[in-house]
Amino acid sequence: MSGMTVVDYFDDVYGRFDRFWGNGIAWRYSTDPDDYPTSLISQTVFRIAGSRKPGPVLDLGAGEGLDAIRLARLGYRVHAVEASSVGAAKIRRFAAEMGVVVDVEVCDVRDFRFGTEYEFIICNGLLHYIADKEPLIRRMQQATAPGGYNVISTWSTFTPVPECHGNIPAYCDDEEGVIRSRYRHWVTELVYFERDKLETSHQNLPSHRHSFIKLIAKKPGP
Repeated sequence: MSGMTVVDYFDDVYGRFDRFWGNGIAWRYSTDPDDYPTSLISQTVFRIAGSRKPGPVLDLGAGEGLDAIRLARLGYRVHAVEASSVGAAKIRRFAAEMGVVVDVEVCDVRDFRFGTEYEFIICNGLLHYIADKEPLIRRMQQATAPGGYNVISTWSTFTPVPECHGNIPAYCDDEEGVIRSRYRHWVTELVYFERDKLETSHQNLPSHRHSFIKLIAKKPGP
């Protein structure tokens, strides 16, 4: 599998497993913050989202649609962007099974044209596959409505990329790197450096360890 592109990799794993993410979790689409006792970022997102009037949401690198479907269940109008056509097809299928509508676009996020202002822009597990992060973050920030939120989870350099992930390129950010720098002037709702976390949820990989930057930031405004 060496030399695969990111799209090749996710086309492969999304095609081999019915659910690569959230497999075996009955409450995978829950919007109750209390259902996520091990995830500060999910708890915070659902507490914020559940207290606001639903508006447009953008999910960049949406995978199989976990975040997109959860927010659609809260009444948000969700546009999901996913480079893997296999993943995109699964978002449509899983959303229909849950009785919600998610607008899905197959696109490299670097080529995506931001068409409106969003209440939330979700970027979960994407930025560590992008070498030059700043242009995308800048566009995300410009497309966020005043008072809206950016939600980011990505690998940090605190621990090396595990060998089992070495088949596709990854570009981790320093804990005080590009991401933190770009959000210095936003209101920080959550910043959490999750260090050396044991990862056992990937069905195609042995257990391994990651470190993360997890950030929820509010754009100044109403």
